[in-house]
Amino acid sequence: MLTAWDIILIPIGLLFLVGLFVTINRYITYKERVALARLGFSLEDLTREAERMRRGSRGVLWGGVITATSGLALFLGLSTLGRGVWLLGGLLPLFVGLGMVLIYFLTLGAGGAREAPEGAEEDGDGGDSETFDTRRTGDEQPSEQFHRN
Repeated sequence: MLTAWDIILIPIGLLFLVGLFVTINRYITYKERVALARLGFSLEDLTREAERMRRGSRGVLWGGVITATSGLALFLGLSTLGRGVWLLGGLLPLFVGLGMVLIYFLTLGAGGAREAPEGAEEDGDGGDSETFDTRRTGDEQPSEQFHRN
């Protein structure tokens, strides 16, 4: 049986872990952008490439988070009655919500090719060429080198 301290400390601990994860994720993204900026890539190039690679539906993520937190709240509220079958009323939405969040992150980078942005040129054979030449010549800007196929 969960005590009052458990009911208070478990959500605080979970919030701390989520906050720690978000902070570390943002720090790693910051370091990655700084390193790419030192290589000569512009912020516009980085955001365009990140948008093109992003997949998944934000609605699934929000729905999953809301369902999971509602399930957690129901579980914690019903746990004050003791152990019993009624805890399933909180566990089911909790795990359904966690499953939706997991689906969002698993499908984040998967999937087929997306539409080319406006003004983008296609190859002569009609296929998308995703290869980039990493060699730089002295007379071109870094953003031109990034878009050169």
